[in-house]
Amino acid sequence: MIERYLFVAFIPLLFYANEPSAFEKQSGVTKNDIKTLQSLITHLQQKVDTIQQAQEGVSSLYESQSSKLQQQVIQTTQQAKNIEELNELYKNLKQKVDENTQEIKMLTTQIQEINKSLSTLNEAILDGLKQLNNTPANQTTKNTTNKPTFLKDKNKKSEIFTQAQEMFKKSEYESAKERFEWLLEIDYKKADSHFYLGEIAFADKSYNTAIYHYKESAMANDKTKYMPTLLLHTAQSFNAIKDIKNYNKFLDSLIGNYPSSKEAQNAKKLKAQNKEKK
Repeated sequence: MIERYLFVAFIPLLFYANEPSAFEKQSGVTKNDIKTLQSLITHLQQKVDTIQQAQEGVSSLYESQSSKLQQQVIQTTQQAKNIEELNELYKNLKQKVDENTQEIKMLTTQIQEINKSLSTLNEAILDGLKQLNNTPANQTTKNTTNKPTFLKDKNKKSEIFTQAQEMFKKSEYESAKERFEWLLEIDYKKADSHFYLGEIAFADKSYNTAIYHYKESAMANDKTKYMPTLLLHTAQSFNAIKDIKNYNKFLDSLIGNYPSSKEAQNAKKLKAQNKEKK
């Protein structure tokens, strides 16, 4: 009986333990509900944290892109300024180029006119020379039986030419003449060799011979550096043989072609002297 009484008494306790408390019944929330709510809150907090991190990343990216964009704006502004300066510089340079082009055209025209004038004068000189006898006259009659000899080696023609020039400078005319004549025979430096032979004849007062060699020199090359001397000495040679027409013609050609040369100044003095004599 006692055991049956205890079992019957224990059954209400079992039911009582599984039932919600009076507080839980009163509030309408169970422990499971609280756990579920806590789990939901934790999950939401994680999402908030994730969103916050993503927001921070976006913010950082925005600041980085904003900075880059600002730098690009600055660079673009500077480039636009540089382009404007370059355009202005280009305009100035183009203006100068145009001005220089006009000046070059004017200079080219002037040079062409000068060359035309010089060409006309040179043609007059050459025409005058062509009218002369093609063979040298009044050759020097000095005794040439004891002419110095030299080795006529064509492989050393350049050295022999230089040697002849040095002999001419030292007034060793016979030795220089022999070498220049040989150089003409082998057709080496015709203009120069004829000029020096003309100078030797001029110094020897063999004026017709001098005129012949000056003519041949000018025919071979009328652009040499010694042309002023050649023209002056040609004129003086004509004067010496009383050919006043050619004398004045070559003086005028010298003054017209080489006005700034010292030979032209001498020619002007000779022209003035002629006027005084008249």
